[in-house]
Amino acid sequence: MARIRSVLFDLDHTLLDFDRAERAALRAALEEEGLAFSASTLAEYRRINDDLWARYRRGEIAQSALARERFRRLLSRLSARTRRAGAVAERYLAHLSARGDRLPGCRPLLRRLRRRYRLAVVTNGIDRVQRSRLQAASLTGFFDAVVTSEGCGFAKPDPRIVAVALRALGQAPEEAVYVGDDPGTDGAAAAAAGVTFYLMDRGLPHPPGQRPPRRRLTRLDQLSRILNV
Repeated sequence: MARIRSVLFDLDHTLLDFDRAERAALRAALEEEGLAFSASTLAEYRRINDDLWARYRRGEIAQSALARERFRRLLSRLSARTRRAGAVAERYLAHLSARGDRLPGCRPLLRRLRRRYRLAVVTNGIDRVQRSRLQAASLTGFFDAVVTSEGCGFAKPDPRIVAVALRALGQAPEEAVYVGDDPGTDGAAAAAAGVTFYLMDRGLPHPPGQRPPRRRLTRLDQLSRILNV
């Protein structure tokens, strides 16, 4: 078995607390436009957003269109003027870009891993937003490569996004592990790219017929023991 030399990470729900960041950014964007925020509004937005991201992963919608369409649909459900969707979308992305909400143990883990491994982020996301969030979280300096779906043109579960990260690190697939929270996107992309997958388990269903993850984690600090750092 080849020696592991690099660790690839998904970003949201793996290193960063996306739920917290999303909630705060949506509240701020709506309130700045004079619109009410509530738990039901957040739930409706998440239903719309999840549907559009699924379409994006299937190649049915461009990421630039997704960013605006989710707010057009939300405003329509709120009986608000949909022509304001573009303004709300820009406000939301601005607030989200400023959020550096780390999950517990994130920074200490990366500090330890950095001493032994090359590190990369592989994320389905808007390039400027994901890079800004890494900077806000004071994590940018830990990574040798940051690969976004918008930046490279491939979205997980397409394994080519993982291949882009491996080339940037100068590593072979068998020399890397990939840590992510979604078996259907992160796990599928890693498996198709020939990279060992470690699941940050938050209860998402495992696709039938897909190879199970090599490891299941419930906390980031468990990775320290597995990778001997």
